[in-house]
Amino acid sequence: MEIGNAEKNQWIQIREIYLEAFPKVERKPFFTVKHGVARGKAQLLVAVERDVLAGFVMVIPYRDMVMVDYLAVSGQIRSQGTGSKILKEVCRRFPGKRLVLLIEKPDVAAPNRDQRIARRNFYLKNGFTPASIAIDGYSGEMEVLSYGGQVSPQEYLDLQRYALGGIMFRLSKIRLATKK
Repeated sequence: MEIGNAEKNQWIQIREIYLEAFPKVERKPFFTVKHGVARGKAQLLVAVERDVLAGFVMVIPYRDMVMVDYLAVSGQIRSQGTGSKILKEVCRRFPGKRLVLLIEKPDVAAPNRDQRIARRNFYLKNGFTPASIAIDGYSGEMEVLSYGGQVSPQEYLDLQRYALGGIMFRLSKIRLATKK
């Protein structure tokens, strides 16, 4: 498997995996994903095996942190280690940086409860730990996980504000959730 920077001719496949992997409420408009990469604020890495796009990760470096904004593997090959290989490559490219990401809270009543638990277990298996930060926003209740060190609530909010930009940050309605 080769992991490298996304190329222009891969964007159609990236978009297909993006739409398949993330619920609508968690997706940014796709043009903003492309725009972030084009501006150099975000980096998009793709995993390719036998000339087939297997998955991708979009990361946003900020200070001593890197936000894993989107990590997705094609549904045709999920659970074959591709996501773990992508995460290892991110760690290799950003040594000494803290990786930070958001996942849906594993709500017992959620219709995709099993998927949420599997996603959380995947990240825990790959060395991420709960950051003891919960977020409420447009996407609902989310949990922050980190790798390589903890992040404070303020650091996380600063990272999100940088990643989204001021207007999108306000529109996302992201705020620290109260512990239940």
